[in-house]
Amino acid sequence: MTARTLAPAARRAVIAALALGLGGCAWWPWSSSRPKLPDPPPITAPASASLGWSVSLGAGGVNFQPVLAGDSLWAAARDGTVARIDPATGAARWRVKLEEPLIAGAGSDGGTVVVAGREGSLIALDGGGNRRWSVPTGAEVVTVPSVALGLVIVRTSDNRVSAFELDTGKRRWTFQRQSPPLVLRQTSGIAIDASSAYVGLPGGRLVALTLDSGALRWEAAVSTPRGSNEIERIADVVGMPLVGGREVCAASFQGRLACFDAVSGRTLWSRELSSPSGFDMDSDLVVSPDESGDVHAFSRRGASVWRQDGLKRRELSAPLLLPRFVVIGDHTGLVHVLQREDGRVAARLTTDGAPIVSAPVAAAGLAVVQTSGSGLYAFRIE
Repeated sequence: MTARTLAPAARRAVIAALALGLGGCAWWPWSSSRPKLPDPPPITAPASASLGWSVSLGAGGVNFQPVLAGDSLWAAARDGTVARIDPATGAARWRVKLEEPLIAGAGSDGGTVVVAGREGSLIALDGGGNRRWSVPTGAEVVTVPSVALGLVIVRTSDNRVSAFELDTGKRRWTFQRQSPPLVLRQTSGIAIDASSAYVGLPGGRLVALTLDSGALRWEAAVSTPRGSNEIERIADVVGMPLVGGREVCAASFQGRLACFDAVSGRTLWSRELSSPSGFDMDSDLVVSPDESGDVHAFSRRGASVWRQDGLKRRELSAPLLLPRFVVIGDHTGLVHVLQREDGRVAARLTTDGAPIVSAPVAAAGLAVVQTSGSGLYAFRIE
C-alpha cells in the first residue's frame, strides 16, 4: 500500500457522503460491509445545551444550508420550499413552494434570496417571497449561491464560475476551467469580499476573481493531486473558502488546510490535512475535521492547539466556531459540542437522525443545523 492509497475512512467518506461525477455521469460506489460505528465519546466538560426551536422544512443535504442575512434566517429544501424565518423563535415570516425541485440554496443579502433549480436555473425571490427573476445557468449548479454586493455567483458542473446581476438576473461574466475526471459532490460555496470572489475548484486550486469582470487576480494550489488512480488523485477544495483580514483560507480533500495572502495569493502557512467537509475560523482559531473523524484546532499561524479523536468514522460536517464552543454535526444526525479551549466534549444533541452534511450557522445566539431529512434545529449552548 502506497502512502497515497485511499484510506478506509476516505473510502467511507466517498461512498456515504460525497457522490462522485465521472465524465458527466454519476458514479456511486457501495459497500455492504460497513463496520459498526463506535459509541460517541463521553461528555467530560459539561455545558448547558438545549433545543431552542425546530422547524420541519423538507429534505436538505448537499448544498442546502441556512444563511443568516439581515434580520432573517433563509433556508430551502429539495422539494422547492423556500422560507424566511425569525432566527430567535423559528417562526416563519413567509414560506413558499416553488414549482420545480431545487438542487442548491439558499443565498441571500438580507433583501433577496436566491436558490438553484434542479434543471439548471437560478431563481430569485424578494423579501416577501415573490419571484423576482429566473435565469438558466447552462449546467447544474454545484455550489450554494453566494449573494453580495449586487451579484449572485455560482459554480456549475462544467466548472464555470458565473456572476449574475442581483437586480435583473443578467449574466455579467463567466470564468471557466477544465474539470478533472472525478470530482466530489459536497456542500461548497464562494467567498466574496469588497473586490474579489474566492472560488475553490476541483483539483485543489483556489482562484481569486475580480468582481467587476471575473478576471483572474491570482491562482494558488491548496493541494496537488497525487496517486496511482483517479480516486487517489481527488484533491478538490471542500467547503467554503473563508476570508479573515488580509488572509483567505481553504481546505481540500486528500490535501491540505492552507491560508494565503488575499492580495497576492502567496502561501502564508499550510498543514497536511484531508478535510471531507470544510472548516471554520475566526481571529484566533482555525478548526477542521479530517477524513478519519478527528477534529483539529490550529492557531491562525498554523500551530496545533488541540485534537479531538473521539469522533472517528462519523463523517463530520464542517464546524461552527462560537465564542466558547465548537459545534459540528455527523452522519447520524448528532450535534457534538466541543470546548473551544481544549476540544473536550461539552454536550451532545439529537435531531431527526438524518445526516448533517452542511456546517451549522450562528443566528440570534443559537447554533442552527439543517439535516438531510426534513428539519432545521436551533440549539442554545451556554
